[in-house]
Amino acid sequence: MRRSEAVLLVLFLATAIVYFVTRPSNQGVVPTPDQVAAAAASVEEAQPSASASGAPAFAARAPAQPSATPVPAYFSNAWLQAHPAEDVPAITAKGVLVADADSQELIYAKNLDGRRPPASIMKIVTAMVALDLAKPTQLISVSRDAANMEPNRMGLDAGEQLPMQDVLYGMLLDSGNDAAEALADALPGGRASFLQKMNSKATGLGLLNSHFVDPAGLDDDNYTTPYDMAVLAETALKGYPTIKQIVSTKEITIAGNAQHKWFNPTNLNDLLWSYPGDYGVKVGYTDAAGYTIVTAAEKGGRNVLIVLLGSERHFTESKALFDWAFAHLPAPDGSPVRRFQPNLETHSQAAP
Repeated sequence: MRRSEAVLLVLFLATAIVYFVTRPSNQGVVPTPDQVAAAAASVEEAQPSASASGAPAFAARAPAQPSATPVPAYFSNAWLQAHPAEDVPAITAKGVLVADADSQELIYAKNLDGRRPPASIMKIVTAMVALDLAKPTQLISVSRDAANMEPNRMGLDAGEQLPMQDVLYGMLLDSGNDAAEALADALPGGRASFLQKMNSKATGLGLLNSHFVDPAGLDDDNYTTPYDMAVLAETALKGYPTIKQIVSTKEITIAGNAQHKWFNPTNLNDLLWSYPGDYGVKVGYTDAAGYTIVTAAEKGGRNVLIVLLGSERHFTESKALFDWAFAHLPAPDGSPVRRFQPNLETHSQAAP
């Protein structure tokens, strides 16, 4: 046998061995759409890699499935790569994002794509999905399961009926788990469909590192990242005026009537009282998540957005980061790039 023929024979045998050893046991089985979606959801946690300047590099963020709606651009790290953050306050939070909300430039980030439980800040997504499904005036009937939810609570009783906007106040100010479950139970499709829509909201925005298993944020199997949560918060603030109005409210009185009792939702975000210019957005806590917060503030016509996951002192650290951020914002060039201008709110907002 010639040498060339011997080489070809060895290559053929090696290829055959690799094929029979590694071939899947379920050849010929076409994966279902659910299996494809599950595979996309199980993408390994992406930690930001360091660039030459020390700034975090973005992980791939494309929708798991093609979407008919163009995915808007969010949060460039170009400025941060050119201007590494200096003199940043000491922060206990495991995940941090600080952004110039006007130019959408990051000015500081830590574990940008690190998955962590969000706790109640994910109620922002619950609110968006509720407003996608119904008008703020739609009556929400409180189910027994919702009324039996553990604190934090708005204080709903089974059988009460409230306009959805009042339930949103109780969910976003009191962080009422009863209010979140009431929305998921009462709106078209029920709880399972509602949760599916919450996850579709995230993937439709190109976010592959968030997953929600309950509407309130109590379950430790929920996860998100500083980047994903910032995108979701920006979506809510820029596309849902009802949410922006509610999260910036310190407290409100809901008068009782024949369908429900009196309520007095009071915002748990201490920064609304203690940091001038703050206008929301949401705070949270569980033992697994630690303290979490998404918050935004305006000073001198400039806006800063902050996300903290796994903090030990979320209010103190947010204040320190706001002070630092307003002193380190990119210099305005006269025409700031505003990449985020969607109108995502549905007809339900146009006709309250």
